[in-house]
Amino acid sequence: MNRILSLMTTSSLLLALSLPGCKSKPAEETTATTTAEAQQAQATPGEPKPDAAKQEPPKQEAPKQEPPKQEPAKKDEAKPAESKPADTKPADTKPADTKPDEKKPEPAKADLKKEEPKKEEAKPAVTFLNCDKAEALSTKKLDSGVIVEDLKLGEGSECKSGATVTINYHGTLKDGGTMFDTTRGKQPATFPLNRLIKGWQQGVPGMKPGGIRRLTIPYAQAYGESGRPPVIPAKADLVFIIELIGVVEPAK
Repeated sequence: MNRILSLMTTSSLLLALSLPGCKSKPAEETTATTTAEAQQAQATPGEPKPDAAKQEPPKQEAPKQEPPKQEPAKKDEAKPAESKPADTKPADTKPADTKPDEKKPEPAKADLKKEEPKKEEAKPAVTFLNCDKAEALSTKKLDSGVIVEDLKLGEGSECKSGATVTINYHGTLKDGGTMFDTTRGKQPATFPLNRLIKGWQQGVPGMKPGGIRRLTIPYAQAYGESGRPPVIPAKADLVFIIELIGVVEPAK
């Protein structure tokens, strides 16, 4: 038993001596490593640590500066956008296009002014000398074929059939308009209606002094089939313009 106790004490002593020795070795190793790192840091102060080298790639400012260099190019691309106001300038010209439209009524006004003189040209009074192409105020066709057109209305009492009248007259052929007899430039003529051609006897009654009529007389109511050669050919329709100056004697 004593031997066993002695052996146990010796073994415990050996273990106690061995444990401090084991613990001191890591301390020595850590001190050695720290001293080695300090020596390396003093030997190469400019070299970056492994961690610092890993952080440098994200801190590279060179790639970040390239986008700003492209930004001026984007501004140049944006300059064409500044030309858009030039596209809007045609919109400004639209009012200029409407200005001529505003001036368009002015020619219309000028046209109205031109029409007014035309109305004034129609105003001159119809006379025996200027009534050849005057428009008829009224037109009627008799059963005999005589066409009666009133060019100017007279005043006073109407002329009756068989009356003796003082008149101006201007006679032309219907075909061609050749004049064969007239009092223009002469004195008015006075004669009884019942001694004249049938067309006169039918067309003059109803006129008032100062009135003017145009009579288109077929040859049967004028000088017939034979006519009055060489002035009036056979079967000639006649046109007379008659102005009633006055009734000398009423019909008997």
